[in-house]
Amino acid sequence: MPHPEQNAASNAVAIIGAGPAGLAATRELAAAGMAIEIFDEQPRAGGNVGRVATGAPPTELERMATAQPGVTLHSSHRVTAIGRYHTVESAGPDGYEIRRFAAILLCCGAYDLALPLPGVPGPGISSAGALQALLKGQGVVPRGRVVIAGSGPFLYVAADGLARAGVPVTAVVDRLSATDYARLALPGLAVPGNGLEFMLRLWSLRRHGVRILQGRRPTSAAGGRLQVDSGEELPFDRLGLSDLFVPQSQLARTAGCRQRYSGDGGYFVTETDQDGRTSVDSIYVCGEGQGVRGWRHALLSGRLAALAALNDLGRTPARAPTLTLIRHRRRLLNAFGARLERIMRERETPANGGDSVVCACEGTRLDAVREAVDLGLRDLSSIKVVTRCGMGPCQGRYCEPVVSRLIESGGNVPTDPLNQRALTRPVPAGEFVDGV
Repeated sequence: MPHPEQNAASNAVAIIGAGPAGLAATRELAAAGMAIEIFDEQPRAGGNVGRVATGAPPTELERMATAQPGVTLHSSHRVTAIGRYHTVESAGPDGYEIRRFAAILLCCGAYDLALPLPGVPGPGISSAGALQALLKGQGVVPRGRVVIAGSGPFLYVAADGLARAGVPVTAVVDRLSATDYARLALPGLAVPGNGLEFMLRLWSLRRHGVRILQGRRPTSAAGGRLQVDSGEELPFDRLGLSDLFVPQSQLARTAGCRQRYSGDGGYFVTETDQDGRTSVDSIYVCGEGQGVRGWRHALLSGRLAALAALNDLGRTPARAPTLTLIRHRRRLLNAFGARLERIMRERETPANGGDSVVCACEGTRLDAVREAVDLGLRDLSSIKVVTRCGMGPCQGRYCEPVVSRLIESGGNVPTDPLNQRALTRPVPAGEFVDGV
């Protein structure tokens, strides 16, 4: 493997993630004449929000990479670590590479997950985000009755997309009530697009005959039936669950960027200044990596991070930005997102069912984690040693927020996040055979 200095690209900027934040950063850097290399593990650019099918017309970022000199898009490249010397370690169609850059912008987005629920995991049950991704990216339409359940506005986005594709979505079960959403009206005045989009989704779902059960909590899922706290049972062939979103902070951790615990969202987030600078020189985090705030926030924070990188590299933006205005708009979106997360956390109920799975990789049950917390353990690393939560291939991506909540239930605040090594995932054995 070549030393990173042998593959130096010291005048270029790396952007990890081709979603809204990556797009906004690319626009700003390209306009200033910077050489840019964008890495994304998906075959098409767009991120979760702008995900398109294989045969769809080129996205804006793909058009830029084709037509604009200096802009290179590395699709289907899995970035596994951010190393020393500002290096990007990636695995792509041509093998494993280590490239060095002048600056790195982490625009990695977020992922949704479900809190422990009796009966989960089980047949026909996945995250609501997985159903949406399969539909938008691969055109996979679930068969049979679909129920979407959990908490927050994303439930309606996922359900509406499926219903528009002809999927028989029978119900949306949302922990948040109509009163909870009304509490968002005042901060929502600053971002009217969010409220309008929400109302349009509701109207569309009702037009498709989808039942909306607000202020209701799922209590179990087994035998193709979702039990709701009202006592009602909802039959399903496919159940999509989504209780919260968590930032993709793993690459920032491999780079040594300082993390902090967000009580609003119940997850660890990378510390940044208002423009995206992290504790590590020339590494910037923007979009959901600063806290889950939505695609509108991602566009603004991606632009701010690009402007910060240009300033730090001694380069001049193509057009004079109104930084005060951009920062102000970002703060408004940040306040709205934080308010929504606080309301969603208020409606969370203590995980029930001692046999509920906390760590799917290791099969760790809820009772085992509770016992560790009752022993007085309040840091994630100690609980990892005792329960094996976080030792699986996902390295705690899915169980860390749940364990953090259990630590909070014991009256403590989680301290340091789990350590992150270079990302791993199962691969087909054929990838290790010559000629395959």
